[in-house]
Amino acid sequence: MKQISQIFYLGWLRKISRRYCRDRQGVTAIEFAIVGPPFFLLVIGIIELGLAFFVNRMVDNAVLESSRLIRTGQAQSFDAASFKTSICDGLPTGFCQPERIVLSVEKIDSFSNSANDLKEPLVDENGDPLDDYYEVTAAEDIVAVRVMYRWPMFSALLQTSPGDSGTERQLYSTFIFRNEPWQGSG
Repeated sequence: MKQISQIFYLGWLRKISRRYCRDRQGVTAIEFAIVGPPFFLLVIGIIELGLAFFVNRMVDNAVLESSRLIRTGQAQSFDAASFKTSICDGLPTGFCQPERIVLSVEKIDSFSNSANDLKEPLVDENGDPLDDYYEVTAAEDIVAVRVMYRWPMFSALLQTSPGDSGTERQLYSTFIFRNEPWQGSG
């Protein structure tokens, strides 16, 4: 009698296991649960990184246009706040917050030694932004314009620079040029 119950039990177990092995309901949900999160993380990461590169190009263009005002002598009455406003005017509405901009506009001695002539970095050793520096320049001066824009990030997964924090990416734009000999230069 014991053998019959064991045979019946093994037959029943085999039948149940075959039924579960043939059942395909829920496989799609399980596969999506495995593949979905990495896929969406990759897509969101590509979009976020692409947006950061796009904004960096827009900041470069806005800084270039604002630097043109310095180069042509139209920014003689500017201070750091005015220059930040000029940069923000060159960006689409909603993309720029002046308090997220750190800038340095300074006269340097030569093009060849420009890296050594710069006064100080835009951030301290902890990655915190320093105060703005704005020096009014004269005609035919060599000028270095450095701008860092702290772009808010959605995730901390794409920190590609040691200065990037978990919530923002530091976008840099630097231009070195010689001022034009505008009216009134000797």
